[in-house]
Amino acid sequence: MNSQKELAKIFNFLIFIFLVIGIVLGDLFSLYFLFAFLFILFNSLTYFLSKRKRVLSSDLSISFLIICLGALLFISSNFGQKNIYFKERQNVSVKAVTLPQEKNNKNTFLAKVIKVGGYRQDFQAKVMDYSKKMSYLNKYEFRAKLSKRSYYGKDFYYIWVKKDTQIKKLPLSLWEKAIKHTNNYCLELFRKNCSLRAKNFLAAIFLGRKELIGQEKEYIQNAGLSHLLAISGLHVGLISLILFYFLRFFQISFRAILFILSIFLLFYIAVTGFRPSTQRAVIMYFVFAFGFFIKRRVELLNSLGLAGVILVLLSPPIIYDIGFQLSFLAVFGIVLGFKVFPYKQQNNLLINYLKQIFLCSLFVIVFTLPVVSFYFGKIYLLSAFYNVVLIPVFTLILFLNLLFILFSPLAFFAKSLGAVLSWLVYIFQSLAKFFGSFSYSYLSYSFSPLGIFVYYLLLFVAIVLFLKRKSLIGDRPRSN
Repeated sequence: MNSQKELAKIFNFLIFIFLVIGIVLGDLFSLYFLFAFLFILFNSLTYFLSKRKRVLSSDLSISFLIICLGALLFISSNFGQKNIYFKERQNVSVKAVTLPQEKNNKNTFLAKVIKVGGYRQDFQAKVMDYSKKMSYLNKYEFRAKLSKRSYYGKDFYYIWVKKDTQIKKLPLSLWEKAIKHTNNYCLELFRKNCSLRAKNFLAAIFLGRKELIGQEKEYIQNAGLSHLLAISGLHVGLISLILFYFLRFFQISFRAILFILSIFLLFYIAVTGFRPSTQRAVIMYFVFAFGFFIKRRVELLNSLGLAGVILVLLSPPIIYDIGFQLSFLAVFGIVLGFKVFPYKQQNNLLINYLKQIFLCSLFVIVFTLPVVSFYFGKIYLLSAFYNVVLIPVFTLILFLNLLFILFSPLAFFAKSLGAVLSWLVYIFQSLAKFFGSFSYSYLSYSFSPLGIFVYYLLLFVAIVLFLKRKSLIGDRPRSN
């Protein structure tokens, strides 16, 4: 009975893991009919075993069934997109999803590809716009050349738009217009009331416009603090917490606050571009809110697993997205870290806050280290200590930025907060530059895929041995 209860606590997470295994197998072996046959076979076997009440065998069969489903989903999602690249010019429809940056005689930006040659698509491409006619969050149709390059086994697409290209602007929906208006309003607000440095930084951490960060980005990366620039669960959590206490100040009920936050978060992830990390965080928030309304305790691993299941069902290839991988590994590391090493609260609130920042940072580093090393070629050694100093400053910046936006119609208030934010951003970036300049802030090293597997295997063995030893010590009789 106890084992069933423990299994129920991680049920969604196990389904997520089996789907991921299936997606990887579907990527390695694109044998649709083989996986379809195995899916039918395990489906029948599960029915047969459950009728005979062979619980263990039935559960094992269900695991293979889910793995086959993951493979089928991935193979199906890649039909028609596997080899999309054209040597000749084609009709292309795109939506600009980053701010165009002027480089030499062209503008460059990322775009969501909507159609190619009349066929509906859904992938991102880097646009080289020699016409300089396209702007942020608008949709366009034109004839252009689409090319493809591969890096670390992943495909990257490029669109070349000539100077004399005839470009047709496409209409936006009401929802798209609202998102565009919100983005432009915030960017203009930052521009009018903040320094250029602060405007670019606030646009990056609140709207996801990292393309505006210049040399400062290198200092922040060297200090191992890139997670503060990427819109992620940290941002969603901090913004939700800040808004929660802001609304509580006006004596709004807890249920009403949860509803208001749900609406806000849905709009916010749309404004920031539906990133996998923010989608994961918002789904986990909805699971928590739903659990509160039905008065059920929410298991963090189960809610993390449910978020993963929803995202891979919507888009199986998302497991190869760097943001998706780091986001899930980071949250998994924090949840498991605090289960293995339970944290004892202190009487001092400040000490509690700083300790939690340090432990969260440490758990994230341990669980994401080989993946970060694989993609970026660096192992960050001191970022857990840097986070203790910089996250409080970062939290204050986010808090004041929300007040800044909420009270922006009041000109004097906006100017005053803009000046304070400009000063805080300067402090934050100066500290990041100082920390990033240390010789041993990071080591240049890149894990191989085999090295990643060995690392996580050893980490798993170490955790199991530690828990086993802890259990044995707990079972020893105490001497008088």
